[in-house]
Amino acid sequence: MIAALVYLLLVAVATIGSGFKAAAGDQAKELFAFAGNPITAVVIGTVATALIQSSSTVTSIIVGLVAGGLPVSIAIPMVMGANMGTTITNTIVSLGHVRQIEIEYRRDMVPGAVLKAIERKLPGFEPNFIEASHSRSLKVIRYEFVGKPGDKELDIDVSADGRTIEVADR
Repeated sequence: MIAALVYLLLVAVATIGSGFKAAAGDQAKELFAFAGNPITAVVIGTVATALIQSSSTVTSIIVGLVAGGLPVSIAIPMVMGANMGTTITNTIVSLGHVRQIEIEYRRDMVPGAVLKAIERKLPGFEPNFIEASHSRSLKVIRYEFVGKPGDKELDIDVSADGRTIEVADR
């Protein structure tokens, strides 16, 4: 079964090559002359992969084109572009999902102004969990502290400048 599928893949690539050779004839080099610049060839491979959503398909097509007469010096940057194109879609999608960034901190990584503000408001408070939340624009930073002053556990939200402090019992 697997051998039949591999054979089918090879036949398909050969068909692409022979079809390209029949269509372009000896003008394959002239057909892709605009891609003679390696940067242009990389961009072509990247855009093709971003549009088709499959670097394997683009690479297979490029291999077939090489079999049909496409110069290897043009094909190599195209394949590199196809590999780079696979990252475009997931990068765009992941950037669209960035809402808030949360990072867990150690005490020595928190600005002194924030720690002093907590000490003034809650003397003796000892945090055992510190988390910083950044807005999408990275302009708003809030620190969340969880800890115990004595026998009571508190959840404290502090602005990055230490001016706004919200305390809640847990």
